[in-house]
Amino acid sequence: MNTKERDTDLTITKNLIILEHGKDELLLLNSIKPRPLYIKRGRQYIKHFLESIKEVRTAEKIKKEFPQDNELLKMLLAHGIIIAGNNGIKGLDKANIAADKKARNDRKQISLYLLLSQSCNLGCIYCLNGRRTYRKDSNLMMKADIAYKSIERCLDSLSSNGKLEIVFFGGEPLLNWRLGKNIIMHCENNLKKKYFDKEIHYHITSNLTIIPNDLINWAREYNIIFLCDVDGPEDIHNECRPYKNGRLSHACILRNIERLTESGLKVALRSTITSVNQDRMVEIAKHHKEIGGIGSAFVPVNPVNSDEDILPQELIPSANKVIKGLTQVYKSNIWDIKDLFPFNVYASLISGGDKIVMGCGAPYGNTPVVDVNGDVYPCIYLVGIKRFYLGNIVNHNYPDNNILDWMMDFLHVDNIEGCKECGWRYICGGGCPVGKLTVFENPKAKRKTVKYCNSIRCDYTKKIIELLLWDFAKEAALSVKKSPSKIPMEIDATFKC
Repeated sequence: MNTKERDTDLTITKNLIILEHGKDELLLLNSIKPRPLYIKRGRQYIKHFLESIKEVRTAEKIKKEFPQDNELLKMLLAHGIIIAGNNGIKGLDKANIAADKKARNDRKQISLYLLLSQSCNLGCIYCLNGRRTYRKDSNLMMKADIAYKSIERCLDSLSSNGKLEIVFFGGEPLLNWRLGKNIIMHCENNLKKKYFDKEIHYHITSNLTIIPNDLINWAREYNIIFLCDVDGPEDIHNECRPYKNGRLSHACILRNIERLTESGLKVALRSTITSVNQDRMVEIAKHHKEIGGIGSAFVPVNPVNSDEDILPQELIPSANKVIKGLTQVYKSNIWDIKDLFPFNVYASLISGGDKIVMGCGAPYGNTPVVDVNGDVYPCIYLVGIKRFYLGNIVNHNYPDNNILDWMMDFLHVDNIEGCKECGWRYICGGGCPVGKLTVFENPKAKRKTVKYCNSIRCDYTKKIIELLLWDFAKEAALSVKKSPSKIPMEIDATFKC
């Protein structure tokens, strides 16, 4: 340690995550600088060392009190667990809201959701598309000019070398497959030439109850990836996702998934978790694997639809059971992390090493949803809710950045009560914000529903990150040679951080 370091003030990061496991294991992390530090043995000694930092507060005094632990101090500094001097003020302990708003002007990727149809042939028990806002009985279909304008405006707002994902969405988008084909041809023949420095990819989110005759050929030609909801084995799925007339849908969907996968196409599968399937999540993960999915996603049900009506209480799952089930799925190793949502998303964010200040990309304008009339909303869960209306895609008033600015301020973890003092905030981003946006102030929502949303936003997200952190830290420890520093392995003193 050099002379300058000796006189340096030391503090423990305000963003400290400290996890304990087993008899002696410890994991430390600064959430704004996510380099997890795994201690296999010596938990009490490390905690004692950290408490001493709080008391003596300078590098010189720590060196005198712990002369054998110079390497330990350097390691804790390198991982951002201990902050030296003014580094905390300079950025290691604080986010920058203004910088986050500026990031909206440098878009590297946009996922554009086009509601090709606002009608659907299924009658899911938890449907998010409100009858009034989606006008579900009107058989509404998007027109080509709306779709083309939406795509061009997104391409215009992308940075050079950016990536646009066009998601055919609904309702059931394959009810308007003709437009889907027209969109693809317009992109391939016109827009890819005009925007030669940007990528365009195609996705279809469908219930896969119908397969147009030419869909497979088009999907193979243009590398279309599918996402389909399969809520579980036959009994679960048929209860959750029947046809409108009550007919069962599971067998038909599985036949169509088989047709797609046998043709070499990729189908990712998703399960919406309700009280119906909350106790069978491992079984669902196995089912997704058995029927040929390339990935498995578990999404706790959103308890409010676009009309802002609340889901029947008996359908809302227990947050604790959802957390328990997801933990079991993760530990079962049925799926690799990269193919298991939401673990794959958080794994990517953690490994990227960036601070996360919001739970999704909606406030950045990265997930616009365009309805059949060209009205734009920032997220699939906010379609039809007037206070989130960003404007119409064909008008100059789009996008209404005032709404996006408000969302960014409202959802930034440094502004949320219960988040802004939490050490986890820069690694979880406050979790999915849909409950905070649509349920917390909803007069129709009962206390139990609000509690569920808060737990999914916070406890659920923390558990996902905790499981990943332990595994990442242990893997990193195995890849590094054992440190020669001599840290006592058994200390009787007990300290609480």
